[in-house]
Order: sequence, then structure tokens, then C-alpha cells
Amino acid sequence: MTAVNRELPLFCETRDRLRAEEVVDDLVACVVFEKGGAFQRIAHAIKYQSMERLAVELGRRLGKRIRQHGLVVDLVVPVPLHRIKFRERGYNQSERIACGIADVCGWPVIPDAVVRTRYTGTQTALGVEERRKNVHDAFRCVSRRRTQIDGRRCLLVDDVITTGATTTACARALRQAGATAVIAASIALAQHGADQT
Repeated sequence: MTAVNRELPLFCETRDRLRAEEVVDDLVACVVFEKGGAFQRIAHAIKYQSMERLAVELGRRLGKRIRQHGLVVDLVVPVPLHRIKFRERGYNQSERIACGIADVCGWPVIPDAVVRTRYTGTQTALGVEERRKNVHDAFRCVSRRRTQIDGRRCLLVDDVITTGATTTACARALRQAGATAVIAASIALAQHGADQT
């Protein structure tokens, strides 16, 4: 697996794309998602083979990377699954990753801070603009969690970031709830067009 560093072109492109909409402040990731590579098999196992403990361990590794970069937040928010996908999988892999980060960094995880307001389906076959439209207004902050988010720096966690459409949509919801900063964190970064199934 190719490690992500802050000079890697894929990292710089992804971070710039996320920052362009002025809702994400920074990015941290561990590896490059390569089609047919080791992480593709790992991601599949986490999503479809109930490998929750593996997701937590990957979160711990991501937590160590976050600490290496000296990033500090107040709370950790996983990208939510729609309830249909949650029922299919039985858990949210991003939440398990977030728990691993919390083990290392000690920040509280708020798994229900953001919810998906509608089912968006898979985005793997969609282009950049189609992905953006697909997730536009698909997330909102839960009203009872707004006081925990308002005035706080949030770490927004996902397993893989490709175009950043989902990350940006979630970050916008956090900003609307009063988050002062949103740092995106993912185990892997993927080049658009990499088959993630």
C-alpha cells in the first residue's frame, strides 16, 4: 500500500478540492486506494464482511497519523450511513474508524451528530458533478446535537475520500450547526475512477 504524505499530488489535489468550498479546513489520510490493491480488499471486508475490529484498528492508525500532524479537535463525527445501508451492514464502518481514532486521541465521538436525510445510493459510477448533485442537501445536523457542535472544531471521518462530495456535504451541515473548523480524515484517498466495490 502506498502511504499518503502531505506532498503527494493526490493528497494536495484532494485537500485543495475540499478547501475550495470553504467548509473543510484540512485533510489527513493514511494510504492511497489502488484498484486491485490491498486496501481495496480491506475496504470490502470492512463494509461487507462485518470486520468491525479491523475498522477500529485502522482508526487507531489514522489517530496516530493525526497526532503526528499535530491536529487538534474537540470532537469526532463519522460520516453517517442511510438507515437502509445501516440495516444491511449492521454498523457504520466510519463510526468504527472514529472509535479507533478516539482510542488514540481521546476525543469524544458523536455518532449521531449528522444524519442522511435521503438515500443517495452508491456514487462509484458517478462523475464529479453528478456526485456533488447526488449528495447536495443529503445531510443535516441533528438539532439536539447542535449545542455540542456549535463553537467546536470537528474531525469528520470516512473510510475513503474520492471526489470529496460526501465530505463537503457533511462538512457544510456541521458548519451550519456552528462548527468553527472541520478537518476531514479518511483511511484512504482514491483517484476519481478507481473502482471501490
